[in-house]
Amino acid sequence: MRTEPQLMVGKTETRRKILHLAWPAIVENLLHTMVGIVDTAMVGRLGAASLAAVGLGNQISMVGLTVFSALATGSTALVARHIGAGERGKAGDVARQSLILGLFVSGAVMLTFLLFAGGLLGLLFRRSEGAVLQMGATYVRIVSAAMILNYFLIVINAILRGAGDTQTPMRITALVNVINIGGNFIFIYGVGPIPALGVAGAALGTAIAQACGGLIALGVLFRHPVLRVRLTDSFKPDRSIIRRIANIGIPAGAEQGMMRVAQLVYTMIVSSLGTVAYAAHQVALNAESLSFMPGAGFATASTTLVGQNLGAEDPEGAEQAGRVTRNLGILVMSIMGVIFLVMPEPIVRIFSSDPEVIELAAICLRLVAIAQPALATWMIIAGGLRGAGDTRSILKIVIVGFVLIRVALAYVLAIQLGWGLIGAWIAMVIDLFVRGFLIQVRFNKGAWKLLQV
Repeated sequence: MRTEPQLMVGKTETRRKILHLAWPAIVENLLHTMVGIVDTAMVGRLGAASLAAVGLGNQISMVGLTVFSALATGSTALVARHIGAGERGKAGDVARQSLILGLFVSGAVMLTFLLFAGGLLGLLFRRSEGAVLQMGATYVRIVSAAMILNYFLIVINAILRGAGDTQTPMRITALVNVINIGGNFIFIYGVGPIPALGVAGAALGTAIAQACGGLIALGVLFRHPVLRVRLTDSFKPDRSIIRRIANIGIPAGAEQGMMRVAQLVYTMIVSSLGTVAYAAHQVALNAESLSFMPGAGFATASTTLVGQNLGAEDPEGAEQAGRVTRNLGILVMSIMGVIFLVMPEPIVRIFSSDPEVIELAAICLRLVAIAQPALATWMIIAGGLRGAGDTRSILKIVIVGFVLIRVALAYVLAIQLGWGLIGAWIAMVIDLFVRGFLIQVRFNKGAWKLLQV
């Protein structure tokens, strides 16, 4: 039985590990956010049609990224388990099989988008203008050309995080973002002998950046001292390892797919409320996303530490890692919540100058401010359960919270009762509290400690 001083030392060491893992992941998420803002600003200068085309194209591309992220979740959990158990060779085996599996999956997605981009866009966005759909299809085809290397970028970064290395993915992401912004500037507007390519230039800049990122990530993996993956190793498919990755990754993919579909329906409800309401909704979401970055960083730390502790056959250490990470995340995100509550107007003014939009978005931001502790609990404990391989329980909670509560309640409050955007955001807040409560209950029961992955 551990004494009180030992527990204090253990918690201090856990906090040190958490912060060491979390801060690079927070910076990485910040970089992703910033490059998205810069991309939007660059394309926005081309006009509304170009901006809409890139937006629609990204909706299609995100389907592929959902699949890749699901496989990456399985890879992270298994690598973390083996690293925690001191089984570096087996962690390397998982890394190799993740590359093999992804080569087939990303290749299939790439061919589908290259061949059917126009048809998919036309099917999903029938009411959009023909010129917008044509530009969107061009965007998807060009970005898809780098899809295999983009998969390698995503999955290798996930593998490195599972091995406890969050700084290398941060550095790779920083370099990719620099290449993306530079490529966009050159190919969108034209420089010297290179003509201005507009939307196609935006796609080309993104594809080149992702391809470079994939090649850099492969180079890092093949030289990594812990994972020990070499080009001379056997890359023959191993069904048992691929099955283990899929057992974790498929429910994770279903969860992400369910959330995207539910988010689409939720957005359709909000967009039916009028232009001002929808604009305020987007502004409030952008403002609230500032709190996602620390949440995502702590979730990454939770995933890695829970997985590694379970691999080391220390379930109590895994539980402590999850709880301490959650507490740190709640502290940071609650501070963000206080800022949202006390001074929402200056934040939303960053994204809009319309007085009506600012007023409505500020109310929404105040509403979601009170849910920041619940959001932190959801993000970080879910991250821990992913590290344990317990992705099926996360899927079930998403179905209850996001689908049955957020979407259904948003329709009742916003449309049926006529509360408008405020009703939709009240539904969102209730969903966050429900998911935060349910994920904590699942964590407290401890069944995840016994999962064999």
